[in-house]
Amino acid sequence: DDSPRHVLAELSDEVAALSRELGRPLSLIAESDLNDPRIVRPRELGGFGVHAQWCDDFHHALHAVLTGERQGYYADYGSWDHLARALQQAFVLDGRWSTHRRRRHGRPIGDLGGERFVVSLQNHDQVGNRALGERIAHLAGPRFAKVGAALTLLSPFVPLLFQGEEWAASSPFLYFADHADPQLAEGVRQGRKREFADFLGGGGEIPDPESEATFERSKLVWEERSAEAHARMLAWYRTLIALRRSRPELRDGRLDRVRVRHDEASRWLTMQRGPIVVAANLGVSPCAIRVAGGTVLAATGGAQLARGVLTLSASSVAVLETRGA
Repeated sequence: DDSPRHVLAELSDEVAALSRELGRPLSLIAESDLNDPRIVRPRELGGFGVHAQWCDDFHHALHAVLTGERQGYYADYGSWDHLARALQQAFVLDGRWSTHRRRRHGRPIGDLGGERFVVSLQNHDQVGNRALGERIAHLAGPRFAKVGAALTLLSPFVPLLFQGEEWAASSPFLYFADHADPQLAEGVRQGRKREFADFLGGGGEIPDPESEATFERSKLVWEERSAEAHARMLAWYRTLIALRRSRPELRDGRLDRVRVRHDEASRWLTMQRGPIVVAANLGVSPCAIRVAGGTVLAATGGAQLARGVLTLSASSVAVLETRGA
């Protein structure tokens, strides 16, 4: 939108007026990939006055590290520096060169807090727009999915959960539609085929988006939540949510209080928020990470803390409460 009054600013004004009329607070969240902090700055500071916005950079940086994917817009991500930047300042592309866009993109967020950014490990776009609708547990496995959940739910931002993510649902979330216009339906069908022509390497078929069977395959199987692997994932999400709710440090949106360390060669990363440290090992072997002494609050694998060294098993994550932070 290049009109004098951006549509998001107009929408923000309308929501503010409705809030006054109803006598209760209303929140407006923008689904924007502009990486423009004006969207969530207050109107009196020259912004659009939207309360928060989705942060695709967080998803892309985390997804690229967990899966190794680099095609499409993931070409702009993939290093652990990118992930550290996303955890500490939301935008990875803050005026930097975008290989995918072939230009510089975004602006620094300045003094904005984490409460202005909604982040996710997966959402309807990032799953549904794939050729086969795979979820993160399908792509990276349940161990890495648990690491991603910890970094998302314990980040300084507002976490969003995608339907079924909390128990690693087995159902894909495919792209489906039900257009009454046959010409439009065929256009969507052919468009999907062209978009992913090289995806399957000449074998297999892209699910027909206009088929009812594609829709049926995307439905959640609620009964599987009690199966062992799904129940373990659900328990992990409940643990993380309980930690976020019980610890004020994990609800603090001040980004200057977030500290990230990482060793890309050894494939470990820590995110510290006050005395709470989230330590992740994405390597195939155990790793030793120097941290302040303290207590392990939760972990997905073996986590031993002794004499200021955390020994973390492969493909796992631990949450610690440290002393002297």
